[in-house]
Amino acid sequence: MLAAGFFAYCFPLKLAGIDTTRTAILIHDLRFGVDLVAENVDRPLIPASVMKSVTVASLLNLADCSEQFFTPVVAEGAIADGVLHGNLMVRVTGDPTIESQYLPDSRGFADSIAIALKRIGISSIEGDVIIDESDFPDATTPAGWMAEDIPWYYGARLQGANFRDNRFRLRLPSGDSSPFVPDLKFNYVNRTKRGVKVDRRDGSETFTVSGNLRRGYSETFSMPYPSKVMRHEIITTLADMGIEVGGTQVAHPSESRIIYTHKSPTFAAIMQSLMFRSDNLMAEGMLRAITPGGTRADAIAEEKAVWTMAGISDYGVTIIDGSGLSRDNRLTARFLADIYKYMLLDDFSNDYTNLFPRAGYDGTMRAFLADTPLEGRVAMKTGSMKGVQSYGGYLFDEDGTPTHIIVFMANGFRCSRAALKNELQRLLLEKFNVSLQ
Repeated sequence: MLAAGFFAYCFPLKLAGIDTTRTAILIHDLRFGVDLVAENVDRPLIPASVMKSVTVASLLNLADCSEQFFTPVVAEGAIADGVLHGNLMVRVTGDPTIESQYLPDSRGFADSIAIALKRIGISSIEGDVIIDESDFPDATTPAGWMAEDIPWYYGARLQGANFRDNRFRLRLPSGDSSPFVPDLKFNYVNRTKRGVKVDRRDGSETFTVSGNLRRGYSETFSMPYPSKVMRHEIITTLADMGIEVGGTQVAHPSESRIIYTHKSPTFAAIMQSLMFRSDNLMAEGMLRAITPGGTRADAIAEEKAVWTMAGISDYGVTIIDGSGLSRDNRLTARFLADIYKYMLLDDFSNDYTNLFPRAGYDGTMRAFLADTPLEGRVAMKTGSMKGVQSYGGYLFDEDGTPTHIIVFMANGFRCSRAALKNELQRLLLEKFNVSLQ
């Protein structure tokens, strides 16, 4: 009892309600190669969205920032007298950005297809519009994603076809969806119960709605099958531009030609967007970009190989996904810090450190350390889920040179999240006071 009490007393965070055995803190001074704070640095913990910083670091080791996703659109069949005697095939490969509201360069997908068809004189398609996902194996939901997360926009799983961030606005009781999502079904239960609760099982197109809808209800949910939304929008856009689609697939067309290739924003733009906003879908897309055409397990194996070759121990590390939404992920503070140190090599220049939101300015770090001497000087990826709060990143000097690595992971805390964040801010201001004089 005495030892446990003494340990808690000496722990750097002076806050009731934290589990001192499941809270890791590592502050490493890059200038002198010493740890200023090192608590539980080898303990495997749930990282939440700090996992995204590992995903993008892995991709930067295996791909170029200027790379893009390519989605070819193919006219399959003979073209005669303005008629495509076959099908329009969209060969998707897991691009998570098509028509994303966050990346303007990804928009105009259906319009571009219609313009390309008009350019080669096609006024009707005998067959159908087919979204071909065969080049994207393993579109399953990662293990450890909680069932209650699946229906919501942040729980949208990566599929071969991804469209409009795989999210839509649902209005009840009308059932209207924006964008339009085909084939939705609704199961209404407990209609007189106060409040409204909406649920959907993984892979299902049926929403179970509980509660009284008299006052109406509107929320943003994940699309069960984005390919259906993509197909509907393409057909609707083609019709608006005078190109009719028969709707029945033509078997075994005799010829084919690519009429348009959609290019995503660069990997650099996607990574910055996902890191600043903590976008789960885009993070899963970046993970799978490590091994195009491979499975999630293939990508994770390559990811681990990168760090093994860099001499970084993966002791206690379990990687399940790219976003950190899985509660089965486990990272150690030491593993994260070693990656952060490795990514300071000249090979990566500022490509990596610029992906981290700055305290007081960017994304999920906008309120953290705001109006303090550390504002703009600390840049960290954040992560949070029930019982988990994490941070990982750097402290920079006035010239923009990284001087310290900071990693914080708390699991199982019982205090408020706000109190935990405030105490961490206090610790950072205290530890860096001398450096800031």
